[in-house]
Amino acid sequence: MITPFFIVPYVSVGPIKFGMGRAQLHALLGPPDYSKKSRFGPKIIDTWDKEDLTVISSDAQGTVLEVGFGRAQAAAEVNGVKLFDRAGSSVYRDLCVADGAPKQNVGFTVLFKFGLALDGFLATEQDDRAVTVFARGVRDERDPRLQPVKI
Repeated sequence: MITPFFIVPYVSVGPIKFGMGRAQLHALLGPPDYSKKSRFGPKIIDTWDKEDLTVISSDAQGTVLEVGFGRAQAAAEVNGVKLFDRAGSSVYRDLCVADGAPKQNVGFTVLFKFGLALDGFLATEQDDRAVTVFARGVRDERDPRLQPVKI
């Protein structure tokens, strides 16, 4: 597990900084277990299974845009809220309230204040929780598919 895994909105996720190159990322984490091209544009998806970590970069030589992870990053936290130390519904509620204007689409919730998206936090199976942290400009608050969350 990578520690500490503090999320600094739009800046970093633990030691991974938005804007760092893939070569820097691989020097930091070692080679990924696998890499593939995204079907959504010129992006590369690197995955480290043991860390339960996925990093999306702008292209093969490009920079880190998104970092996704699950429960293997048990110490992960944002804004003083630990993401996996209690029931997902409680974490979800606290983060939505702290964000002030959460939005959702097709089962995931985007918290623009924190630059992250939550999935599975309201599901019965708590091991399915996933977090994606994104760089500024990756997601658009005005996206018409995103609807306000009723807290």
